[in-house]
Amino acid sequence: MSKRALAAYAETLRLEVGTHVGVTTVHLSMVNSPIHDSTRTAGLSLDGVTARRAPRDVATTRRGRADMAPPHHAPALADRVVRRTVAARVAAGAFAEAPLAEGLWRRHGRVDQ
Repeated sequence: MSKRALAAYAETLRLEVGTHVGVTTVHLSMVNSPIHDSTRTAGLSLDGVTARRAPRDVATTRRGRADMAPPHHAPALADRVVRRTVAARVAAGAFAEAPLAEGLWRRHGRVDQ
């Protein structure tokens, strides 16, 4: 759960402030590489546990795969859709009562909370 929480937090940062900063998420996993040669020699093989290649993202449900498809296959388009949606919501007065959204309002040129 904590890894998913970090990934969700990174996605939120990317969508909220991604126009001003770059946000990258690195998902670590055990991948078969020469680093494991010494453990194999010592009889502590990780064969069968490591992946040949680390997957980029993994979804555990059909809904998860469907949700991941647009940002995975067309990330710029997905970001643009989210940015426009957020901008439209801010323009309509959404988040006006949320102190945590003050920065979001400023980034969208709204200061008349």
